Amino acid sequence: MDERSTKKFAIIAICVMLLIVGILISVLTKKETNPPAPEIVVPEDSPQLPSRGFFMGVLPTTAQGQSFDAAYAQAAQYSEFVPVWGRPTPFYQLAEELSGTWGHTFVKQLIRDNGMFPIIHLSFIGSGVTLVTPPGMENATLSDPAWRSAYKQAAIDVVKAIHPGYLSLGNEVNRWYEKYGADGPNGFAHYVRLYEEIYDAVKNISSQTKVFCVFAREIVSEHREANLEVLRQFNPKKMDLLVFTSYPYALGKTHPSKIPDDYYSRASDYMPGKPFGFSEIAWASLNALGGEQAQADFIVQATTRLTHDRGINLHLFGWAWLYDLDANDAVGLIKMDGTEKLAYSAWKNISLGSMMGQCSERVHTADAALPCPAGYVTMDEMATSVCVRWILF
Repeated sequence: MDERSTKKFAIIAICVMLLIVGILISVLTKKETNPPAPEIVVPEDSPQLPSRGFFMGVLPTTAQGQSFDAAYAQAAQYSEFVPVWGRPTPFYQLAEELSGTWGHTFVKQLIRDNGMFPIIHLSFIGSGVTLVTPPGMENATLSDPAWRSAYKQAAIDVVKAIHPGYLSLGNEVNRWYEKYGADGPNGFAHYVRLYEEIYDAVKNISSQTKVFCVFAREIVSEHREANLEVLRQFNPKKMDLLVFTSYPYALGKTHPSKIPDDYYSRASDYMPGKPFGFSEIAWASLNALGGEQAQADFIVQATTRLTHDRGINLHLFGWAWLYDLDANDAVGLIKMDGTEKLAYSAWKNISLGSMMGQCSERVHTADAALPCPAGYVTMDEMATSVCVRWILF
């Protein structure tokens, strides 16, 4: 081997040695690069289930001249939860709202400091059943990857911001299904997949948060029942609660006694045994709908004949709002001037009661010549009308 070859060989050997030394140093000094552990969230709310067997809630609207402080304190006397929508706030800004002064005032001070818990609603449906979109995504659809990522991130951010015990990923979501169907760019199937993806993501950081979406029992604008078959599209294992809004008088029913016994159990049967709830339920105290007595009867029947007595595992019972919104509204439990309706008495009695039962006391056959006494309602049983009343025991 000549001198030139020897030098070349020596240079190669040195390079190889340096490479080996570099690899050894890298191996010896390398730290494990495992992905960071996800932030673990523990809900701030851990309510104890009341002896009545379910939680009651209401949106604390105010009376004339009443402060929010007073309305929320009043609601807390007979309720355990309050729905939270923000101001209302679009989903992509809700976490920021909840983390700021609005969230501190309404969630911390008015709700939690009064002993109640929030149910956080992250809705994606806007006016006219259209998609709520962040700036720059105005033409997005449910299948748009950027929009889906934004909605998912918003849900995670809300959980981290407020540590909720209850999170709703969409309100009256079946209205979207009834408008757009299952397929296509805005098809409901895209939402179902996204819902289940977000469910897993939320559970990954907050396993104790109850995650669900809300369905409408009625399509109020069309005065008809909603198509319950949509419930088959969801995996029951990824639906912690089966929750509905319900305004059955929108169907043209003029008295609660005209609601079939199985009206809600037909819905609960799609997910047997699943904790069941109403995020909003109401009956207006209009004279055409039976007045204040009918509104009170509905509250009692909705927690007995229509749910408990049908074997439904009632978990949430949320009335739409506390006070009538204006002179034309009759849904509230109390009139705008502060006058308590009969329904508010029923609400308080149920709240304080330990269990609901159906009284078997039945009086005379009801007909035009012999009407039911005050406090009783007409029920059709075996083709015969009888007078019945429900009481607490």
